[in-house]
Amino acid sequence: MSGTRQDWEQSHTDAYGMSAWRRAVVSCGALVAHHTGYDRHGLRPARPDAPDPAAFGREWMPVVELLALAACRAAWEGGVLVDDVELSQLLGWIDGAHTAQLPAGPLLDSDRAEADWRRLAGDDQCRWRARDVVSAAAALAIAECRELTGARDGTLRGALLLGTRARAVRAQGIPGLEPGWAGDCRWATEQVERLHLAMRSGLWKPSPAHREYARAVHRTLVTEPDHPPPPDGADGPMWIQRIVRFPHVQSTVLALAAQPAYAVVSPASDPLGAAIDAVVHTGMGSVADIADDLEHVWATRPPDQSVTDWEFAHLPRPVREQIRAVEELTLRLTTVLLDLGYSRA
Repeated sequence: MSGTRQDWEQSHTDAYGMSAWRRAVVSCGALVAHHTGYDRHGLRPARPDAPDPAAFGREWMPVVELLALAACRAAWEGGVLVDDVELSQLLGWIDGAHTAQLPAGPLLDSDRAEADWRRLAGDDQCRWRARDVVSAAAALAIAECRELTGARDGTLRGALLLGTRARAVRAQGIPGLEPGWAGDCRWATEQVERLHLAMRSGLWKPSPAHREYARAVHRTLVTEPDHPPPPDGADGPMWIQRIVRFPHVQSTVLALAAQPAYAVVSPASDPLGAAIDAVVHTGMGSVADIADDLEHVWATRPPDQSVTDWEFAHLPRPVREQIRAVEELTLRLTTVLLDLGYSRA
């Protein structure tokens, strides 16, 4: 990536729909929240020492901002997006060779003045906390890499990127708490089971429109993922195809549901409509942001990078687990729709 500061900022808007600074705060904030056990959704703290919102804002938001500043500085100097900054580079800026230059350079679209940045960069406790956050994220990544590759020494395959680690901790959830997506998938599974029970009990009589809608959605769900097109020689389906498939299915089902012929399945009380809506919009919706994010990242993949290396670099184990869970949920719905749509009335 090359060009002016404006070009660099525009590249972040194109990739993430937000400024470089905002993206850095989002990604670094995910690492800090995971490290502290802070749950921004307001659920029960996972650990006795997990900060409440006031404590997190007072004690840990400065750490988020310091890391975000380091990510922006490293990204600008390296000519890359903030999510492509390596964790080792972050350490070099917050507690290493480049720390003295951290407050220098163009200021970002934050609320802090240059003097504030200098005080923050000179705060030893803040820097030590930031270093601990990055070190813990790196240690977790090495453990995950060991599981994926079978390397007993945790040998890394590629760099540890800020964006990948942020993606991993979001999918993993706060330590000690169930990830939000797991609850979404469980609730969607309950709706599918409710539909299956209604069919088997005979208490619900599907109409011809129900059966035709079930067949139409079933055809959509069994379509093999084929986007984005794989590079020459790559076996499919690739992980990027598997996750990008979800928003495509969502769009197709939304278009189907809007057809007047299928108005009968629109009410929330309808077992078929409720089950499909739960799987497609709640279950698949839980990976929508990740899918959009990864599709942008895939579009910038170096031509000489193998698919396997790209997947190791950008799809950590927790994200793969989430994709598999949504695929299992989708398969369960597919099976029920097959029974409903193609069995004898």
